[in-house]
Amino acid sequence: MTKPRLVKSVKGCSRLFSSGLMICAVVLAENAKAETTIRLELSNDVILSSDNQFTNGTSVIISSEPVNSLDKTGGTPAFGKSLLAWAIPDKPGLSYRESWVLGQNMQTPADIEQSALIENDVPYVGFLGWGNSFYGFDDEYFFGAQWLFGWVGEQAFAEQSQKAVHAAMGGDDPEGWGNQLDFEPILNGYLSAKRRLYRNSWFDVALTGDLAAGNFFTFAQPGLEFRFGDRPRGFHFIPDPVGRGMDYDANILPTGGNWLYASITLRATYFAWALPREGNLLVNNEWTDRNRVSINRTVGQTILGLHWVGPRFGAHLSLWLSTDTVDDRNLPSSEDPRNSFGSFMAEYRF
Repeated sequence: MTKPRLVKSVKGCSRLFSSGLMICAVVLAENAKAETTIRLELSNDVILSSDNQFTNGTSVIISSEPVNSLDKTGGTPAFGKSLLAWAIPDKPGLSYRESWVLGQNMQTPADIEQSALIENDVPYVGFLGWGNSFYGFDDEYFFGAQWLFGWVGEQAFAEQSQKAVHAAMGGDDPEGWGNQLDFEPILNGYLSAKRRLYRNSWFDVALTGDLAAGNFFTFAQPGLEFRFGDRPRGFHFIPDPVGRGMDYDANILPTGGNWLYASITLRATYFAWALPREGNLLVNNEWTDRNRVSINRTVGQTILGLHWVGPRFGAHLSLWLSTDTVDDRNLPSSEDPRNSFGSFMAEYRF
């Protein structure tokens, strides 16, 4: 297949993905009860005066209403459930949901005004992905699994997105997108489990564990999640950029009421593979062959959150702080070896 045909084919798939998500939204709306949720997420590192490593991500997540068994999920087309159901127990008292996500994220090196290949910094990466998750939960347990399909490369349209945003905000024009990672299809799977350890009227804590396997990320990740204040039952969502973790909505909300609470999440991640820091896996690429970046396999994260959840609307602000993801000895002086950013999410239940 020639490259023009490949580009045309992938652009067609992109339009198909967008149309597919719209169809999912229509099906959900037609079958909706009070707790079908649509969530919009915007993550960016501008809050930390940075423009390196992960720099921007946007996604839309649609979650079906809770039901009392996994078999009853399927407010959206449920292909993939048979592949993921083995990881989700059929436990009395659990609520079950299905979520779909469509999102784009991007990464750049620190010096975005340089057009030449930068060998001693992370590469330009654009990613477009579409995923489906299934999960069961109550106020004590959470079990979930997700698949994600997408691609990296110029067909993810990250260059156009970043340049449009920078032009609108009067920012620097990123000059190095010609050196981004080459087109590569992405297939990733995720498993997640949580266990509430303690809860009282103003505080709770949960033990968490996550696994990912695929050519975007492969990792193991234990953690602790703390919440303070007036919290709904269930588990709050960690605002990972699309592809970095599982997407879900595991709040348990009685009719009416408002909740305002803060959260602190502590996680340690061992990365067996991280495409944004290691380059293309399945195809040859100039940055991948020539780079001098040494990555840190073990990374710690502290995620601070402020959450408001109302009867119909919700809003969430988070600050995602990490330890060094790459060894700073070979980095340019302008580079920050950490991968930190802020996130805003807005949600509506219908």
